[in-house]
Amino acid sequence: MSKSKEQAGSLLPMTVTEGVTVNVLPNEQHEYLMTRTEVANGYGASKYSILQALHNHPDELIEGKHYVLGGNILLPPSTKGLIQPNSILFTKRGIVRLGFFIKSERAKLFRDWAEELIIRIDEECCRMAVTPPKQLPAVRRRHNRLTQERLVNILADVCRIEDKELRLSITDKLMGGVL
Repeated sequence: MSKSKEQAGSLLPMTVTEGVTVNVLPNEQHEYLMTRTEVANGYGASKYSILQALHNHPDELIEGKHYVLGGNILLPPSTKGLIQPNSILFTKRGIVRLGFFIKSERAKLFRDWAEELIIRIDEECCRMAVTPPKQLPAVRRRHNRLTQERLVNILADVCRIEDKELRLSITDKLMGGVL
């Protein structure tokens, strides 16, 4: 099997911007990983500047969270020869974090995009927090209501009561004392 066929079986192309496509390596733990070469291509920077950012910011780029070494992670057999044990693979978090240190035109575009995305999400969260929760539909009361139609039916039955005092008392109560 040729090297290009091996790469095609394990790496997935991902379009970053128009005209820029990078290859990512699917990974269960980090969703996907990217080699230093692919990250440099995505940011429009050199591999050396990516390495410098990693060495200049060890407190912000943490191994296991932002990047992993090729020898410390289980890789598919199809990447044999493609990923060396000492190669640096960046996680999704690491790729985002690198964007704050890389000084290229493409990195500036990425930071602008990320800033707008974060602000938009923040505004949506605030808008959702300010809007009052939807009111539940009014629960219909379960007791009997005295509608005009029911009142007429009840009064018709009351008229059949022979005891005049009882009949007048019930009628008075039903009419609310208005006769």
